[in-house]
Parts: sequence; C-alpha cells; structure tokens
Amino acid sequence: MFSAFVAHYRLEVRFCNPYSGNEKGSVENAVGFLRRNLMVPPMRAESYGQLSRLLLERCDGLARDSCCPRLPDVPVAEVFDEERAALMPLPSTAFDPVRWESRTADKYGLVDIDSNRYLAGPDSARSKVLAAIRWDTVTLASPATGELLAEYPRQYGRSRNVEDPALVLPRLAVKPRAWRESSIRPDVPDDIRAWLDSMDEKTLRESLKAIGDACRAAGFDPAMQACGEILRSNRDMGLHADSLTPIALRMRDGEWEYPGGIEEPDLSGYDRFITGTDDGGEER
Repeated sequence: MFSAFVAHYRLEVRFCNPYSGNEKGSVENAVGFLRRNLMVPPMRAESYGQLSRLLLERCDGLARDSCCPRLPDVPVAEVFDEERAALMPLPSTAFDPVRWESRTADKYGLVDIDSNRYLAGPDSARSKVLAAIRWDTVTLASPATGELLAEYPRQYGRSRNVEDPALVLPRLAVKPRAWRESSIRPDVPDDIRAWLDSMDEKTLRESLKAIGDACRAAGFDPAMQACGEILRSNRDMGLHADSLTPIALRMRDGEWEYPGGIEEPDLSGYDRFITGTDDGGEER
C-alpha cells in the first residue's frame, strides 16, 4: 500500500537507519509540538472526516500565527505559499487506499473479512464475492458483473455480523416465522415492531416484502418513516409496496407533505355544476 501511495504521488522516499534514535529526534519533536498545540484539550468530533477538517483548520491557523525561523517577521503560511509554486501538481485522481480480495459467501450470504461477517445477500450464498476493503468501509460486489451488492462501515472488533436490513427482509418474507428472532428486529421502531408482531403469518409475509422493496428503493430510515406514517393514518390499511415505496421515496427526497398540512381542493364549483344549485341550495 505504501509503495502504491509513493508511486501515485511521485514521491521520493528517504528512510532513516534502524535503531538510530538521533536521526528521528526531529520528527518526534514535531509530533510533540503538534500534539501540544493542536490536541490540548483533547478534541471531539462526530467522525474521522470532521476530525481531519478540524485538524487542518488548526494547522492553517498555526501557520498564520507562527513566523518562519529563518524569516522572523514572515508567517509560515506566506513562506509556504511562495514555495508551493515549485511543487508538482497533484494527480487528477485521488489515491484510493483499498485492498481487493475475493471471498466465498457462506450459505446465508455472509462474507468473512478480518473475523467479522458482512452480508452480501441471500442471492450470493456460496458464491464468489469481490470485497473492496478500505479503512472506513467494506464494499461487496459481484466479480462477474461488477454489480454493487452492499456497502458497510468497516468493523474493527471481532465476531460481529454486519447486515443491511434491505437484504435481510426478503429472506424474512420467505420465512416470516423467523421475524421474532431476526437480527434486524431491534432496529425497527417500537410501534412498527409491535404492529408486525400482532399480524398473522400471511399479513406479516406481505408486510415484510413491502418493507424490503421500500428499503431497496429508498433506504432503511425513509422506509421506516413511511411505515410509521401509514400506520398512524390507518392501521387497518396495512403495508403494501404500491403505497409504501412511493411515500418512502418522497420522504427520502424531502418532498413528503403530511396530510394535515395539505390544503384540500375546493370542489364546490363541481357541486354547483352537477346539481344546478348554489351553497344555499337555491337554483341558479
């Protein structure tokens, strides 16, 4: 991976001698300087991406406020801007640190990667799956067609099952009795889970299939929001793909308007045309 990184950015690498601490002291001092000036007090971030942006902002601020040792009156940022003209342009394509591996899914469609199992889907059971392993994601694809099967946040623990509800639900629709013991049951909101628990096997099978179709089209969260809206409006109507999927898509795109907020059309003109009377019942 490091050799590919060096080749991609056309870097010249010079290695220090092993066990020669005197050659690495300046690097350790630089690390300590950044740790003391950028990470005290300890930083908090919602993601690694946000943490990287915060560190870059602090580094830019430090460069603006610190002067160059050789030019005491000139900020480091100005010196760097002048030296940047001598740098080679970056490649048009960013470096993708990825490891590609071919794996065979088990009978459930799960693929083992670094002692964790990721669901490729029941259609991939006992089949070859191409895995793209990055530091933050694991992407599973078909080696024959290149079709994207699933993408997950990478897990760094051990013995974890990582599943996409959209891939699990079709399997549950075939065997609805497994719903109560399914791994995704805790991810379903309480009101929807309680409604599904109360259904007979036929209705449960149809509902799970409809939810699975909505998940594939719009994603799990919009599908759950659509389920909640339908059940709040009319619990007896049930969950059907022809109504659930369009609502989930509109919720995903932010286009859904709740019925209470929609202005109903004025149909009085049609009444007058058909009956020949006005609102007071008098003939016109």
